[in-house]
Amino acid sequence: MNSKRQFQIGNVTIGGDAPVVVQSMTNTDTADVQASVAQCKQMIDAGAQMVRLTVPSLKEVEPLKEIQKQLKSDGYGNIPLIADVHFNPKVAEAVAPFMDKVRVNPGNFTDKRNFSQLDLSESEYAAQVERMALRAKPLLEICKQHGTALRIGINHGSLCDRIVSRYGNTPEAMVQSALEWVDICERHDFHKLVFSMKSSNVLTMMTATKMLNDSMLKRGLSYPLHLGVTEAGNDKEGRVKSAAGIGALLLMGIGDTVRVSLTESPENESPFAHTLIQAIENLDVTNLNIQNGTLIYCDDELDETRWMCRAAAVAGYAHFRHGLKEVMLQNAHFTESQNLDLANLVMQACRIKILNTEFVACPSCGRTQYDIQSVFAAVKQRFSGRPNLKIGVMGCIVNGPGEMADADYGIVGASHGLVCVYEGKKRVSEPMLPDAAMNVLEQYINKKLP
Repeated sequence: MNSKRQFQIGNVTIGGDAPVVVQSMTNTDTADVQASVAQCKQMIDAGAQMVRLTVPSLKEVEPLKEIQKQLKSDGYGNIPLIADVHFNPKVAEAVAPFMDKVRVNPGNFTDKRNFSQLDLSESEYAAQVERMALRAKPLLEICKQHGTALRIGINHGSLCDRIVSRYGNTPEAMVQSALEWVDICERHDFHKLVFSMKSSNVLTMMTATKMLNDSMLKRGLSYPLHLGVTEAGNDKEGRVKSAAGIGALLLMGIGDTVRVSLTESPENESPFAHTLIQAIENLDVTNLNIQNGTLIYCDDELDETRWMCRAAAVAGYAHFRHGLKEVMLQNAHFTESQNLDLANLVMQACRIKILNTEFVACPSCGRTQYDIQSVFAAVKQRFSGRPNLKIGVMGCIVNGPGEMADADYGIVGASHGLVCVYEGKKRVSEPMLPDAAMNVLEQYINKKLP
């Protein structure tokens, strides 16, 4: 008999039959206490029910304590805070005693991704998993002692070489990475777990999340799942892409917490997430009109944002279930041109039809050291309208080269306002100012496309 796990993260209940919880993430430097506190307040006022902050190194640990202290003293202490940790398990251990939740990425917890093919024997593979388990034990003991939750955040773009070499760069690889941590945590009797399966590819994100959900059910487990399409971008494109992936899974009854990742001010994320959840709450997808691979979806929703949410979620669901070739949207409250434009955005988001340049852009966080929002806007303005081109604009190297590995070209943050240009996953420039990088990017694109 499977029972869906439910537990508290701070004052918020997740899992089981609890309502879906909306979270967001700061993009301030966590070491800048005042800026981070101010942004946390803006995000909470905008509807964030949990707030995540990046902790790149041990030097951010004390500022994080001060951020938590100030938020409590200012009346915002009922909102759980989450520490986002990459590469250094010691940082995770340092924040676990006082944070409500810690997020770690198995792809860089002890392993690495160097895009190398590893030919490991069964014993060698098992030894690397055991090394990760041993390194995780202190963190799990601290989390148990302090009641801290742990999110195992699997990112398609940062799967380690060990996993990719055996399972490919696939949804199955993401699931195997997650199940390794299920086994590790179960071994140490730790169960306050949340899992996420993030990708900039909507179908990959949905497939991996559904596969993990099904795998856990077969094991008699049901840990809460966090949903998000990572590097979704901005404006309508980013919102439609997020709604297609998150909304489709919610329609399947999958998902306990969500984040809409936008390359915009963080306080813009939660209002749309709440609208998405509400817009599809009682949506019936049992009798969709699909003819010869074409979804014909009619609705009488008056509000444009809710109409966007409903259309994208239904299309994402239908494409996942049936494999669509076309989407036709009909709503008498909007013009034929508006309905067509939305249908095109939905098809682009689901990769049913690529009608424009495909952009992958992360929402940024405290690790980003350049103005990614302005750079992304400039990239979109200069390079839109090219269906055969995919460009990534990434904040830093944590997910950068990996998450945009299938992009033709990209810009990835380096340090102190500088960025590097990438061709696929290969860096082709030294760190430079964004304006210079844009020119280098254009030179490469002009060589490839007429």
